[in-house]
Amino acid sequence: MSSTGAAWVFGTGGIGSAILDRLSSERQVIGFDKAPVTSAHPTYQVDLRDRAALKQAAESAAQCYGWPEVLILTAGRVSGLRVEDSGEADACDLIFDNILPAINVLHAAYHLGQPRTRTCILVTSNAAVAARPGQPVYAAAKAAVASLARSLAASWSSADIRIIAVAPGTVIVDRNRHAVTSRYPDAPLDPGRPGGRLLQPPELAEFIACILPHAGHLTGQLLTLDGGSTLPGLK
Repeated sequence: MSSTGAAWVFGTGGIGSAILDRLSSERQVIGFDKAPVTSAHPTYQVDLRDRAALKQAAESAAQCYGWPEVLILTAGRVSGLRVEDSGEADACDLIFDNILPAINVLHAAYHLGQPRTRTCILVTSNAAVAARPGQPVYAAAKAAVASLARSLAASWSSADIRIIAVAPGTVIVDRNRHAVTSRYPDAPLDPGRPGGRLLQPPELAEFIACILPHAGHLTGQLLTLDGGSTLPGLK
C-alpha cells in the first residue's frame, strides 16, 4: 500500500464494496454504512442522514487512519414512487435518503482537519439526465445530487476541494439482481443499448479509480457511464 492519503467510502453495498476493494491496493480505505457490515476493511456503522453521528465517526476514523484525500458517496435508494401515488412522508424519506447523505458527506469533507486537497466523488444515476416516468421522485433527487456537485465545485475550488458526479446506468448488485435479470434475461448483456451491456460493480470501481488522478481537470463535471443508454434520440 502506498502512502497516498486515505479514501473514505460512504455506502458499502455492492458498488461501495467494489470501490473499497479496488482502492485498497493504493491507499488506506475506510467504509461508512448504516447497516451492519462484515468487511475486510475498517468500517463504521453510522446513519449518513445523521450529521452529528457522521461527524463523530469521521473524527474517529481520521484519528485512527489519518485524514482522507478521497471521499466517495455511493449511498442512496432506488424507488418507483410516483408523485400521484405518494404520501408526503414517503416522498420526503426518498428525497432525504438520496440528497441528505450527499450534503452531510460534503459538509464533513469541507470541515475535516487541516487544509488539503480533497476529491469528492458523488455516485448519482443516469436518471439525473433523462426522463424517468416510472421513477420521477427518485430521478429528481438524483438530479439534485448532480446539481450539488456542479455548484459546490465552483464555490469550493478555493478550498482545494474537487467534486465530481458519476452517473452510472443500471449496475448489477445483489439487491437488484432478480429484478435486473427479469428485465434483461441475458444480463449483463443488453443489446438494446449501444454499449451492449450493463455495468457491474468492479467496472464502476475501476472507472472511479482511473479518474481520481485527473480530478483537477474534471471537477464540476457529471460523468455518465451507462453504455449510451441515455443518448438523445435512442429509443
